[in-house]
Amino acid sequence: MSLRLLTAADFRRLPWQNGRGTTLELVRHDDATGALLWRLSVADVVEPGPFSPLPGIDRMITLIDGDGFDLDFGGARPGVALRPFEPLAFSGDWRTTATAVHGPSRDFNVMTARGKLAAEVEVAGTVLPPAELTYVYAGHGGVTVTAGDRTVRAKAGELIECRESEPICVEADAPAAILAVRLRRIDGVAMPSK
Repeated sequence: MSLRLLTAADFRRLPWQNGRGTTLELVRHDDATGALLWRLSVADVVEPGPFSPLPGIDRMITLIDGDGFDLDFGGARPGVALRPFEPLAFSGDWRTTATAVHGPSRDFNVMTARGKLAAEVEVAGTVLPPAELTYVYAGHGGVTVTAGDRTVRAKAGELIECRESEPICVEADAPAAILAVRLRRIDGVAMPSK
């Protein structure tokens, strides 16, 4: 079992594939061929526009700051308005567009390779069940994570990685909004160690 704090020094700012903005990549793991296995990131949305196409990738997006925006999925499913700290799943194959941007907004993104990994995203409670790999993101305020005899503290905007853990205890500063991402393998896909 291990806990690891990821801070701004570990993150990378990258341009969107469509060239219309940037993403702060918090963590990314690829397979042996260089194909994406999973990625967690934060992006700022300030104007309407298309999302980058990501065939074969399952996506989850959560509004963490701002007034949000609506998403149109090109007829693949009904459009939806993002609500703060309510994760929304959709396919990277869909023609997705941010519409009706109600003001500058920031969203937390989880991407996983379809058929290899599955992700669950939720607003963290005080105890999270055991999982092979869990990330705890401090959206607002700080968070302290304890697993076994290890404790790690994160400030707002930082990430804690928990591997092969016992139940995880989460203590958040008030007011705080904390997201937990649990990843699980499908069909024996190996989880990289770092």
